[in-house]
Amino acid sequence: MCGVVSIIYGKHNDKLGEEGTFLLKKLEYRGYDSTGGAFLKKDGSIILKKKVGAPSRVTVELEMDKLSGIRFIGQVRWATYGSVTDDNAQPHEVNCMTHIVGGHNGNISNTDSLKEFLKENGHQIVSDNDGEMLVHLVEHFYAKLLAKLDKPNKETKIAAFIKAIRMAENKAEGSYAACI
Repeated sequence: MCGVVSIIYGKHNDKLGEEGTFLLKKLEYRGYDSTGGAFLKKDGSIILKKKVGAPSRVTVELEMDKLSGIRFIGQVRWATYGSVTDDNAQPHEVNCMTHIVGGHNGNISNTDSLKEFLKENGHQIVSDNDGEMLVHLVEHFYAKLLAKLDKPNKETKIAAFIKAIRMAENKAEGSYAACI
């Protein structure tokens, strides 16, 4: 079991960390191996906080309640794929071809073959976690779609991102939910 949560605001929210921390603690029964949160800022920057441990401890140690932003992705993990390490904790931030972050809940059964595919295509894999493979898959397809756009704007980028998620979904085998 794991748990994943996301919060999206249209503008900056100083209390995003408090809200994200509250939700992660509510998900503690879904996973206590590791806890993580990604705070996305309006300028596109990401603050990623994650480590081994239960939400009730990790959120306090990492002072997640003090963070702010416009979006939040949080994940609590009960390890099913990959050992209990800080690298395997989610969310995963990737920037091999384009900068994205994401976390998932569930199992991706073809993780080993996805890892090979991603490495062959220039991705730097840092964990054994199936969630990282999913985030890299979205990144992979999104970068390819962006490269085909003549003059990308907000609408065409959103359409490409949604299509990339669908393409990754078709390549990943298993049962899962994700926030990307």
